[in-house]
Amino acid sequence: MYRKTAASAIVLMLATSGAYAQMAPDEGQGMQPQMSEGQQRMQEIQQQLGQMQQDTLESNPELEERAEELDDRLLDQMEDMGYDNVRQDIERLEETMEAMHSGEMSQEEVQQRMQEDQQIHMELQQAQQEAMQDEDFVQPWQEDRQQLEQDLIDTMYDENPQAEDLMQEMEELQAEMQQGMGGQQQMPEGEMPQ
Repeated sequence: MYRKTAASAIVLMLATSGAYAQMAPDEGQGMQPQMSEGQQRMQEIQQQLGQMQQDTLESNPELEERAEELDDRLLDQMEDMGYDNVRQDIERLEETMEAMHSGEMSQEEVQQRMQEDQQIHMELQQAQQEAMQDEDFVQPWQEDRQQLEQDLIDTMYDENPQAEDLMQEMEELQAEMQQGMGGQQQMPEGEMPQ
């Protein structure tokens, strides 16, 4: 059932495009060489922080409840814009991500599944973009989300002092990579990785 990747819509919608880009090798990416050491380290840090974030949410029901409430508001808004099956589509993408990380599927099966999911992913991104263009919705939602992210980061730092060091290292790596790449792949300030 849809739900239990905590803050799934928030995190998933902001993070899957990157994950889908990374996880689909050999598709018109001949120009893109192997990941650099910095990119590999960044991915490791994002995974560690993602796990810490998940643990923090699970050990703080009030934060998890607020994340789920934000999820529901965003998903309701997307459905109000005329997009059906938003929750089922997100659940499908989550299943694909889980299968990729768990190794349940072969590389070929993952590629096949991701090609099938591509259309779903694009529709969800479109629905999210349209939802975010509604000023009446987006302003209070963004304010609540930023407050939640700040509270989550503060709690995560309290519960896991290593998180602050990892976040700082990630910011330094991002700055280096942006210099090297002319400023691409920017993550918004304070954004939590998946």
